[in-house]
Formats: sequence, structure tokens, C-alpha cells
Amino acid sequence: MRRKPVLAIALLLAASLIVAFSVRAAQVSGPAGQSPASEINLTADKLETGNGSNQIEASGNVEIKREGTTLKADEVRFNRATEDVEAKGKVTVDDPEWKVKSADSMQFNMSKETGEIQNGDLFLEQGHISMSGRRFQKFGGQSYQVDDGFFTTCLCETGAPSWKFSADRMDLALDGVGTIQHGYFYILDVPVFYLPYGYFPLNTERQTGFLFPRLGNSSKDGFRYFQPFYWAISKSSDATLGFDVEARSRFGFIGEYRTMFDRDSDFQIHSSYFNEKWRDNEQDAVVDRTIADQRIPQDRWSLIGSHRYTTPSDWLTFSDFSVFRDDLFTRELADRFDLPGRGSDLQRSRFSESRFGLFKNWGDTFLKGEWKFYQDFIQPDDITLQRTPQIAYWGRRLFSGFPLEFRWRADGVNYMRRESGDGLRFDLRPEVVLPFRLASYYFGSLSVAPRETIYHLYSPVKSSDRNLSRELVEMRGNIGTSVSRVFAFNTFGLSRVKHVLEPELSYLFVPSADQSRIPIMDENDRVRRRNVVTFALNNRLWGKESSGLAPASDSNVELLSSGFLGDVRQMASLRLALSYDIDKERKGGDSLSDLDINLRFTPLTFIDVALDGGIDPGAWDITQARLAFNLTDPRPRLRRTLDPDFNRPNSIGVSYHYLSRGPNSFLAGDANIDLDAPADCVVHPLDPRCPATRFDRNTVGNIGANMLYQLTDNFLVSFNSTYDARDARFIGFRVITKFLSFCECWTATFGVKRDVNPAKTSFNFDFSLLGLGNTKSSLNR
Repeated sequence: MRRKPVLAIALLLAASLIVAFSVRAAQVSGPAGQSPASEINLTADKLETGNGSNQIEASGNVEIKREGTTLKADEVRFNRATEDVEAKGKVTVDDPEWKVKSADSMQFNMSKETGEIQNGDLFLEQGHISMSGRRFQKFGGQSYQVDDGFFTTCLCETGAPSWKFSADRMDLALDGVGTIQHGYFYILDVPVFYLPYGYFPLNTERQTGFLFPRLGNSSKDGFRYFQPFYWAISKSSDATLGFDVEARSRFGFIGEYRTMFDRDSDFQIHSSYFNEKWRDNEQDAVVDRTIADQRIPQDRWSLIGSHRYTTPSDWLTFSDFSVFRDDLFTRELADRFDLPGRGSDLQRSRFSESRFGLFKNWGDTFLKGEWKFYQDFIQPDDITLQRTPQIAYWGRRLFSGFPLEFRWRADGVNYMRRESGDGLRFDLRPEVVLPFRLASYYFGSLSVAPRETIYHLYSPVKSSDRNLSRELVEMRGNIGTSVSRVFAFNTFGLSRVKHVLEPELSYLFVPSADQSRIPIMDENDRVRRRNVVTFALNNRLWGKESSGLAPASDSNVELLSSGFLGDVRQMASLRLALSYDIDKERKGGDSLSDLDINLRFTPLTFIDVALDGGIDPGAWDITQARLAFNLTDPRPRLRRTLDPDFNRPNSIGVSYHYLSRGPNSFLAGDANIDLDAPADCVVHPLDPRCPATRFDRNTVGNIGANMLYQLTDNFLVSFNSTYDARDARFIGFRVITKFLSFCECWTATFGVKRDVNPAKTSFNFDFSLLGLGNTKSSLNR
């Protein structure tokens, strides 16, 4: 939801200052013995009463203080009988949230809630709004009028503001609309736009109207212009409509609709249509020639949405859906939508998922039913399995008066697809768990879980295989302990460090079962025999903060990076796990699994290191690794601006993702490879149809980097890039520079983005008047 334009907020708040101060002035006549928080202090060179003490007059350096608000004037008069208040001569009001920098006079009537400010100069902290007007008036009810006024969000110390709006007259009604007569938009005191008459609604928190356009250019698509229009439908619903044109490729329309049913229930939908009639040689944009459907149609569309709604009987209904006209739509156009956290995922994903369902929680028992549909961007959709529907029922319950816990999970799914095998599967897995403790030092559990899986296949290879079943049993056991020690540690602002060591030994046994006639629809259709012992060791370091790291209490200082939970924080954690396969040892094979490593290291609140990896203990080769290092500027931001990007701390991050070659690595190079390749690939290794010939390298080897740095108070740069170390090439980068005006009331953003799939270079430009429109970051566009 977008907020109401600053113009309406500024005028309403400025006019309501009259009533706000009148209520406070009324407390001059309040009873004695007020609490210190509501006490009013008045000082003046001269203080008089008249008309039977109904008239109070203060003159000469009058100063009235209440809590954080101070009013100063040459003269102040208050009539108890009529409830009229008047302040004259060099009137100022200083409040943490707003200020009257200067005014010739202020008059108001407390009972009628009417009044005016003459020749006032006001400032509102929220929104950095400066307003001036010859007269601010409040009439009966909720109506206001401003004569010869202007407003801006510029904080220029000297000279003319970068921009401002002015009007001969502005009329406002909180339960209706506001009107502007003879309005102008100025740049550096030069009028550049005239608005003879305009109106806007005041009965919602948001404002209908055109938003600032976005401009750009790319090497493939040419000049881009996107014009959005925002529609505030009601207090709980809004929509955004946009026209998008790229001179050398396409034109189209984008629509977004959002509504809130209540605080926990909502619905939103994003749709688009693009016509590619201006595009030449569209097949040249297809970089990956291994995907099944490489067509780029002239008419392209998309539908993305979600909803959450809880019924009065506490059933949660939900949906998340995304459907696209063609398989290349997300790679080229997914960044057009305002989808926080989802846009980049859609561009990289090999499929889209749509689901519809409901969920019920009874505390220790759960029921979930859903339909799941997939659109595969790589392989043919005819062989993509759809879950229509899937129903799961699971829970856990303790036996009363007996140290046993009963757990269960029942799962039924109907798999369907146009070609190849599909069918109905029901999976039942009850489990009995016996938790125990030994000598108060050791704890663990034993469990047994029989498992029955039943299949009904719609198109079996043999008619006798239409109805199948599989019986398994899983037996588990684990035992562990925890030891710790506290050390004095007067470094990094800490007073104590606690080291926790948690060794654990576990065992898993699953007997073998014949699964050769069961089709593979997901990972549950193949459960290998397991006879495995696993040893894991957890290390944790906790630090206790000494008093002194927290900044002094200051409302103008905000500590942006705080990793503390109370006065204790986790500084590091390391988990090592290694499994031993008893069956493989008996057969003379490699009995040890990869050594799993999970490391998280945060010695200081602004340093974060994470490592997830695996090492082959035989050859001591790294089989997989994910490494991330992030450094954030810990210094507090002493200045707050209307642009959220200039309130973010400086940061830099580096990541590395590695996956060694495995038996299925060839699928990363071509998911549609012919699996019926010659069986004599070993004899003829140069046969181009051989999977080994097509892919004989590591699966993944990417290096990522990102940075946000403010070179000055008014200029920042953002950078992120991904480098493919395996192929020695950049697979994408983006550089954005942003300038904040010295008066802090407008920003200009320029970005360059290079993609390899599709291969193009894009330039984008964005200009915003701060305080108008939304306050979202422009670094992610």
C-alpha cells in the first residue's frame, strides 16, 4: 500500500496545529497539582488578569512550556469565558514533531475548534515538510483553507529550494476532497508548470494519480519508457496499472491489484501482456539451446498472485500461482514486477510452481491439502508431474503416564502427466519414540517406524504392475551430551565467553526392499537400504556483552547493525558430521560419507562468515562448498533522510558456490540429453552423444560479490556481480550510482546491468522527488 501524497498530509497537519496548541493552552486554567508531565510553565515580563480573572494577559518575552513543546510570543491572551486564545508578535512553536518557525499571530477558539495563523512558516519533521502561507485557517468541522501557500521537502540552508509547490488557495475537507486553485510547480524559484485547478481525495491514506516514469535503454531492446498509474481504490485495496514500451522489441501493459481482508489475510495478483511485433530475429536471444521449447511468441502474457485467508472456523486457505505464456518469459521479463524476494528467483529458476490449498492446526495435529502444478522451463511440460491433489495428515502425542511418544504421518498424492508413468500413492508412517536420560549427563531416544506405501498406477509397463506396495521399517537411535565452560574475556566489548560442546552418536537401519517395478515420481519412491552410524560434534561460542557497547540514549542516533539477543549473542557455531556405512565396509567399498561442515562465525556484530561444505575423507577432496563473507559498517547513522537507500549502512559481501562433478552432472549441461546414448561410450569415448563427453567438468563454480558504499553524504554506489570460475566468464553484473540533492529533496539514480541469458546490456534512469510517491529502494529495480 502506498501512502497519501505529502501535499495533503502537510496541509492537514499544518492547519491542525491550531487545535493542537489550543488544547495545550487550555491547561493554563487547569487545576493545581497536575502531574509533572502535563505541567505548564509560563514566564513573561508582565502577567495580568482582568474581567473577574476571566481574562489572562501575558506580555514581553512570553514563553510557555509543556513537556517538549515551547511557545514564544510578544503577547498571549486567553479568555476563560469565550475560550479564545491569541498570540501575537514573533510567534514560534518548537515541538519534537513540528515547528512554527515564525508567525505574525495565532488565534483560535477551543470550544469551536476554529482559528488561524497569519504569515506562518511551518516545518514538519515527518516528511521534512516546510510550509509557508499568508493565512492558515480552520473552520468548523474538519475543513481547512490555506491562502498564498507553498510547500517543499527541501532542507536548503541558503538559497531557493530545489523544488516547491504553491497555490493561491487550497481548500481541504477531511471527509471529502481537497482543491487547489492557481497552483504552480517551481524549480529553483522558476515556475515550470501551471495548474489552474486541481483536486484530490482526502478520505484515504493513499493518493490516486500518475507515478514518476522509469526510463532506460538496452543494447537489444532500445529505449524503454514505463509509465505507472496508482489507484487508491479503498482503505484496504489498491492497484497499479502501467504502460511499458521498448522501442526495438515490444510494448505492453502491466497490472497489479492488492487487497487486505484483515491483518492476517490478503490477496494480490500481477498480470501482464506484451506484444513483440517490433522484435527482429527473436531466436537470437535464445542462449540456452538445450531447452525443450525455444519459441518466443508475438503475444506474451503472465499471471502471478497469492492469497492467504483464515476462515471463522480457523481454517487457513492459501494460494501461490505463476503462469507464463512461454518458457523464456521469466528470463526476459520477470524483473518488470514488484515481487520482493521472488523476481530474481523466478529469473534463475528452471520451473514455476502454482499451489492452492488449505491448512488446519489443532495444536499437536495438522492437516494440509493442496494442488500443485508445475511449468517446466527446461524440459517438455508433457512429462512434468502434477500433484492433483496432495493430502497430508501428521502429528505427535505423548502417552499419558508412560514415557513414550507417538508420531504419525499419512500422505496421499495423485500424480498426473500427459506422457509417461503416473499414478496414485498413499504413504503411511507411524512412529513410536522412547526418549531417555542416563545419569543426568546423557540424553537420547530410540524409535521404530513401520512404513507402508501403496501405489495405483494409471499406465503401468505391465498390466500386473497396476497395483503395487512397498513395506519398510526404519529403526533409529541417538545418544548425546552437552558440556560447557565459561571464560573471562574482556575483548570486543564482551565480559564472558561460553563454550558449549555437544557430541552426538546416532544409528539408522532401513532394510532393503524390492522397488524395481515402482516408477520414480519423487524422492519417496526410492528408499535405499541403510545401516549407518553417524557421529556429529556441535561447537558453540556465546558472548556476554559488557556494559559500554550500546550507544547513548539519543533519538537522533539509530544503530543499524545490532546482533544482540538481550546482552548475549552467539559468536560462532561449528557442526561436523561423518557417517559410517556398515554394509559398504563388509563389501569392501568406501564406507565413509563426506565430512559435512557447517560453520557460522560472527566475532563482531558487523562481521558474518558462513560455510557449508563437504569433504571426501578418502582423497580429502572438496565435493561441495558454499562460502559467504559479509562486512557491515557498524557506525550509527546520525542523519536520517527520506530516501531509504541513504539510511542503509555501508556493506560488502563475497560468496563462493562450488559443486564437484558427480554421476548426474551431465544433466546440468543438458537436462534433455538423450539417455539412450550408446552403451559402448567407454569403448568410444569421443562419441558426441555420450553424457561423459558432453560434461566432464565440475557442476558449479561461481563467485559472487556485492557492495553498497556511500562515497559522500550525497552520493552512493551499489555493485553486484557473479563470475563463473568454471568457464572463466562473468555471467552478470549490475552497477548503480545514486545522487541525493544537497537539500535532500530529490534523487537521481543511474544503473547499468549486463546479462548473459538473454545477452544484453541495459541502462536505467530513475528520478524521484522525495516526499512524493512511495519510499521504496530504487537499487533493486
